[in-house]
Amino acid sequence: MKLRPYQEKAVEGIAEKLSSNRSTVAVLATGLGKTVIFAKAIELGLRMPGRRAIVLAHREELIHQAAAKVEAVTGIKPDIEMGDYRAVEDGFTRSPVLVSSIQTQNAGRGEHRRMHRFRNDHPWMVVVDECHHAVSTSYIRVIDHYMKNPQSRLLGVTATPDRLDNKALGRVFETVAFEYDVADGIRDGWLVPIKQRFVTCDHLDLSSARTSGGDFQLNDLEEALEKSLQEMVVPMVRIVGDRRTLVFAATVHHAERIAEIINRPGMQTGRAEIVCGKTPEEQRARVFREFGEGKLQYLVNVAVATEGWDDPAMDGRGVQVIAMMRPTKSRALYCQMLGRGTRTLPGTIDGIDDSAERRAAIEMSNKGHVLALDFLGNCGRHTLVHAGDILGGDMDEKVAKRYARKAEKDAVDEEIDVLAEIDKAEADEAKALEAKRRAHIVGRARFTSQEIDPFEALGIVPRSIPAWQRRIPASDKQRSMLERNGLRLPMDLDTGRASQLIEALMSKPSDKQAFFLRRHGIDPSRLDRRAASTVIDMVKSNRMDQVSAVLDSMRQPS
Repeated sequence: MKLRPYQEKAVEGIAEKLSSNRSTVAVLATGLGKTVIFAKAIELGLRMPGRRAIVLAHREELIHQAAAKVEAVTGIKPDIEMGDYRAVEDGFTRSPVLVSSIQTQNAGRGEHRRMHRFRNDHPWMVVVDECHHAVSTSYIRVIDHYMKNPQSRLLGVTATPDRLDNKALGRVFETVAFEYDVADGIRDGWLVPIKQRFVTCDHLDLSSARTSGGDFQLNDLEEALEKSLQEMVVPMVRIVGDRRTLVFAATVHHAERIAEIINRPGMQTGRAEIVCGKTPEEQRARVFREFGEGKLQYLVNVAVATEGWDDPAMDGRGVQVIAMMRPTKSRALYCQMLGRGTRTLPGTIDGIDDSAERRAAIEMSNKGHVLALDFLGNCGRHTLVHAGDILGGDMDEKVAKRYARKAEKDAVDEEIDVLAEIDKAEADEAKALEAKRRAHIVGRARFTSQEIDPFEALGIVPRSIPAWQRRIPASDKQRSMLERNGLRLPMDLDTGRASQLIEALMSKPSDKQAFFLRRHGIDPSRLDRRAASTVIDMVKSNRMDQVSAVLDSMRQPS
């Protein structure tokens, strides 16, 4: 199986981190092939003599998907330990790869838990799928068992590293091997673009809904949503048209009411069915199959399609609309729901090496984008997550507000391209910061003690920083370098933002370097700080015959 370029980088990053650390995590958006990556990492990890691998997941669908993908990538048929599936013989698995559910591993009590049937005196490579769950007690207990040998290694993969309960993944994983988010995937032509539209609901009032574990209590959510069912479902049907739509509902009762309204005579729409955790396995398989075949236009689900289900798109159209009828404060949950629609149609981008050509192929396909349909009402003290939060990552607060103001105005009447609007909001904010910076230069002559945000001082907008990395403070070396360049720094500056500031400083010559270069007839605008230093050294050592050639090689495109 040929890996995509970012998948190769992910595998290389994993191998590098695990060569000097016991654990690492890879973060990739849904639809980018996390299973392929960890299957390849397992193949490399098994080169150590005596090492075996175990893949841990929390859903049956994920178990079977992982087993099939590992076999396809490595040629090794894994054993499965789950329910009636048994994989152990004298403490060892028959296959060098074991795939097991976390519930099965924890089954039993004390030293009689099922995990203890497997020996842990030899090295294991432990892979945790959807590893944002790995901070829970049940996972940590199993991970500790298989990590007893000093040569054992731990790899986590996830699309959603955020956790509302603030239990950082850093408690389990020492390093981050690779990150590739949904915006990267869209820009590089591996995922379909996301458009957004809002439906305004006058009777949707979440202001009094209580919060539990960082998100809405489901009973409160169900009660609030009941009052606005008609004004949510009827506009949805009108906006969707004939597009295949995956609906996320809050509770089983809520899902039943949504499906009942869609299926009413006179609605002039396709059929809807529901699936939930209690739906019998055969019925669930039938509903998902008919939805993938296009025989069913609406699939209304309750916490079933968030993880472990990939749309097969057998109808040649795929999931074209994600209707977020389950409002959430959780970026991770929203990301999981939205990710069910970002995959490209099978065959659309196969064999295309150029990102622009991939984007063009997606645009020409039957799934040129996926629509995220969100619903607006009175949220009170709550802040709901929407598509802009996902594509913007942890974008600057000012950029987020600028995007939200425009989106909630424009996306009520039309579908807007989320990534394009975020880019525009960032550009507009950068212009505003540049204007502030110039005003500050004038003002600084009069008020030299005035403090200013270091990003404003440089006229740049900070890029997104993963939440768990923002907890690491800037190093003394970083702070010293920035302060030497005249920046006043906040006490809570983290290492990620410090790196961005240093990167911005190093992207152009210092004032002293620029003055020297101009004095010798050299334009400094096309050089970064290191290149400027190289050219200055050549000028000082009277190697002018080499300067032109070096400048040509260092020039960046206009």
